[in-house]
Amino acid sequence: MKVAYTFNKQLLDLHEAVNGDDFEFTLTFFDNNWKKKMEKIREHFDANSILTDIHFYIHPNNRFQIIVRKDFYNEFIIELFRQQIVQEIKWI
Repeated sequence: MKVAYTFNKQLLDLHEAVNGDDFEFTLTFFDNNWKKKMEKIREHFDANSILTDIHFYIHPNNRFQIIVRKDFYNEFIIELFRQQIVQEIKWI
């Protein structure tokens, strides 16, 4: 089942691409208010015992590169929603 989501383009630039068997997300925030929310997402995935579920790379200028394993895609999108980074999720 495919997921569609929306986000506020005035606060964030978000790109998603297929990266082999994984998904690659690039999130660039236009201010510093989102760092704690990204930390909460990272903590959520660090709490489980699976080391390869998600990989975070922090770049300058409020840019995050996140590699998400295919079987954790929906959980990642839901966590973005919980942190109010994504505004709406639809299963299509």
